[in-house]
Amino acid sequence: MNILITRLQNIGDMLAFIPALRILRETLPEAKITLLTKHAGGVEIVKNCPYFDDIIIVRNRSLKEKIRLLRKFRKIKIDYFIISPQDLGRVPWALMGGAKKIIGYQKVFNKGKWKKEKLPFMINFAPEFNIEKTETENCATLVNALFEELNLKPIMSKGLKLEYSWFTKTTIQAAKNRLAELNILPNKFVAIAPYSKQSNKNWAKENWTELCKTIINQGYKIILIGGNPEAEPCSKLSTIDNDNIVSLAGELSLTESAYIIKLARLFTGPDSGPAFLATAVETPAVVLYGPADYRRWKPAEIAVPRIDIHAPDKRMNSIPVSEVCNAVNKLLK
Repeated sequence: MNILITRLQNIGDMLAFIPALRILRETLPEAKITLLTKHAGGVEIVKNCPYFDDIIIVRNRSLKEKIRLLRKFRKIKIDYFIISPQDLGRVPWALMGGAKKIIGYQKVFNKGKWKKEKLPFMINFAPEFNIEKTETENCATLVNALFEELNLKPIMSKGLKLEYSWFTKTTIQAAKNRLAELNILPNKFVAIAPYSKQSNKNWAKENWTELCKTIINQGYKIILIGGNPEAEPCSKLSTIDNDNIVSLAGELSLTESAYIIKLARLFTGPDSGPAFLATAVETPAVVLYGPADYRRWKPAEIAVPRIDIHAPDKRMNSIPVSEVCNAVNKLLK
């Protein structure tokens, strides 16, 4: 059986999708599962992931690229083409790619609006998108539709917990070496990813400054995490206490950042990729939510303590510093 399943999204979106992919692999161990993806962060997340057999990366939106993809689809001889909730518009790809059957939602509620799939009447198995469920649960519903078709009971060894566990020995050693260079012990520091690419998810620098001082007063060091775009603001934040705060933003690979978070006593930051990583590597977390649809993007299940703090008016800076400090102190204790 050949299954192609789409997930064209980035870090957090891909992590929210992993449980569905894991359930698919565990329930159908003999099937050949191909993952269609696009964004670099999402591709990096699934590198070395054991829950699929092959990956097709969408390079661009050109006609030439679409033709290349369709040829690959036809070569696979797809039995089931599963379209994940954020990838609407792929029904024509499935049809032209020769897929025998299509599984997907006819419409999805996203950012306050219902969005319809192209040619929804051509979907063979179309469960109803549930706005009361998380993204992870709605992804799992799609693979469960396949199991119903095959009269199979899904195997869920880890339930719907997020997961990121396929670290290589090279990554583990690199992260440990970096901590040794900094003279910071595992579990004796707090990892903070203070900034997101989405500016409306960012808390003010003065708020982070006060929180950092609270953490340092508890006897912990701080490591700031982020990509290249976050390197400069993280560097400026670290200057408030050069003895106890170090910025590694822009200096680590995604997998190294994930393992640094895994070694931390606690993680805190806005609801972006690193927050998903913290939950996936089972590090306790305090996560700040502003404009996001919390009901959709909260974890379906968690394995470690986590406190989610919400902006009362969807604006990040309306989150009181005292509330975040209290939550951090509670989990550090």
